[in-house]
Amino acid sequence: MSSFFSNLFASLFGGNDPEAQKKRILKNIAKNLQKTKFRFYKSGSHEAEPGLAKFFYDIYKTLSNAQKAFQETNPNALKNVVINSMLSDNQKQIIDNLTEDAINDLGKKMPLKELSEKVKKDIESFNSEFDNTKLTKIDTLYTKLIVMMNLCTYDYYFIIKKFDSSFKEHNFSAQPRFQAINSSYIAEDLKNFIDVAWGIPFDADWDDVFKLLKFIKGTDIIAPNLWRRILAKIRTIKDKHVFEMMIQLISSNPAYKDTYKTEDLHIADDYLSQIRKQSDAALDAIKKRQAASKVDSLLSQVFGTNAIPKLKNYNDSNCDILERKGIGSYLYATPLSYLKQFLLEYTKKEVREISDILVIRGEWSNQQMSTPMSEAFHQLLELNEKITVLDNHMGENSDWGIKIKTHLPRADRDRDSKGIIQTTLKDANNMAAQCIISAVQNFVIFDRNLKMLLEDFVKMPRSELLLNWKDLDHFAEGRLKQMCVDVYKKIFGFVQLMQNFQVKVEED
Repeated sequence: MSSFFSNLFASLFGGNDPEAQKKRILKNIAKNLQKTKFRFYKSGSHEAEPGLAKFFYDIYKTLSNAQKAFQETNPNALKNVVINSMLSDNQKQIIDNLTEDAINDLGKKMPLKELSEKVKKDIESFNSEFDNTKLTKIDTLYTKLIVMMNLCTYDYYFIIKKFDSSFKEHNFSAQPRFQAINSSYIAEDLKNFIDVAWGIPFDADWDDVFKLLKFIKGTDIIAPNLWRRILAKIRTIKDKHVFEMMIQLISSNPAYKDTYKTEDLHIADDYLSQIRKQSDAALDAIKKRQAASKVDSLLSQVFGTNAIPKLKNYNDSNCDILERKGIGSYLYATPLSYLKQFLLEYTKKEVREISDILVIRGEWSNQQMSTPMSEAFHQLLELNEKITVLDNHMGENSDWGIKIKTHLPRADRDRDSKGIIQTTLKDANNMAAQCIISAVQNFVIFDRNLKMLLEDFVKMPRSELLLNWKDLDHFAEGRLKQMCVDVYKKIFGFVQLMQNFQVKVEED
């Protein structure tokens, strides 16, 4: 064919012009849409027709009660209902024993270690009945339930009102008057509906879903036959690509393809994990209560009261803002305040008195044997001053306190300021930890030697460590043994108290 006729032919029929090709494709799409018999779109005027509004209206009317029911239902509660419907009688009994209240009740009747083992065995027994068949049933049922909920709770009212502005939500008493509208107004609505509806498992058996919903609500929120009728119509529209062709025409994009997700939900693993977490939390709460009760008992035993004075600066109250900002805290404020009080109230008095009698006045068969006890006592006396130094450092007018006060306002937005505060806290907490660890070690040394001396005392007159027990007892007005016993018990109780706190020095 000559170039003249080629050019003439191209000018008449479009040739390879992309725009002309697109128009031809869109024209064919419009013809195919017309063949589907669904009167949803008028290609000549690019309008969405009342038939589309009626399609959504009929679904909305049928699903209206179900929509309200689902909107009043917590999706997380649905998970539990689905799983509980699949539990065996044995599993239901076990799950009743794993509630917080049940674990708390058992915590009053058995030791924590024994209770922890029981809970562990119960969870293992509960989990063992979740074989692959049961897991698949649970996940399949929940997936269908969520698919139904998504279709029921789609915002039909929003799209229907575009065709009749006087239409009232959930009002089906009057027949709506739908008008054709510019199709561009509903393009996104169609895409949203596709995303919700096209992934429905149309061939699925829905009887178990209806049974479960009736159990939850006490009545059928939608008639099974009406539900199946809706699905059949949606499936036809999907299979005939009605909405896909409409969107292609509305957007003038013949390349558009339906995109949607298929739900495949898995809830059993999360459910089992949650049971374990709840059980662990209940056990942890019991452990904390028992620890707090033990601490209170030891405080009363050691100090005669639970009201122990806080340190002036290194205390829990002064670091509240640091904790709220997620910067850190005074980790050992509580045990350090106990140590300070014990050093002031007891070590400088009763412990000093017994140390003076035994170490200084005592005639040791081997003087070197008194060294550990003597050094431990002097180390304890020095700790009192170290704690005071630490506490003073944290004052707002002292070096560490000034650092924190200066950089705190900028810590939220300035990484360097936050880092300086955290380094300061680390130094302070390490100093506190060192004091506590040293104190416990030296109290243990002192008490161990005191116990050896008590055993030596009862051997009189064949004592091996001290040679002048009678003189020492006379000096103590005959109360020496009881004084030693009292000091030993008091230190032992204080060491037990300190062992309730996890204390460590953080390495660089």
